[in-house]
Amino acid sequence: MWDTDIPFSDRCAARLEGYRRSFCVWTAHARGSVDSPGLALGLVRDRTSYCDGVALKLDNARRDAALEQLWEREMWTDIYRPIWQAVTASEPLPNAIVFEVDKASAQYAGDLSVDEAAHYIAIAHGVFGACRDYLYATIGALRENGSYSGEFDALYNRVESLRTNG
Repeated sequence: MWDTDIPFSDRCAARLEGYRRSFCVWTAHARGSVDSPGLALGLVRDRTSYCDGVALKLDNARRDAALEQLWEREMWTDIYRPIWQAVTASEPLPNAIVFEVDKASAQYAGDLSVDEAAHYIAIAHGVFGACRDYLYATIGALRENGSYSGEFDALYNRVESLRTNG
């Protein structure tokens, strides 16, 4: 949503029914290390939830290159299952590719408590920077998109508390 490095021709607000966004993916490279793993977001199937975000429309002329780049970025481990899902958007869209967390993967951290997740997020750092910066950028992008419902407020507050109080 905020790290859209693939080429796209348009973007719009979108809602994915039946999923929730969760810090449930171990990262020992991007935002963490083997000694201090971080957590990344994943889409978890949850029939009672929905996930607001952004749908990217790929330009037909660059579609194949964009999909290849997206595949290299998201599918280099076994944590995600790419699936076609219907999304509700501010403009008509066909089904979208979404990357659902595979709970059978060793990278699946499960449903951690706020305190557990905050512990990892507050201290982890990887090749793409601090895990807490990933949390902050996500909240910022959700706010900018008008889709932030406060779902990460407790996590943000706990991470800040750990940073300032040790």
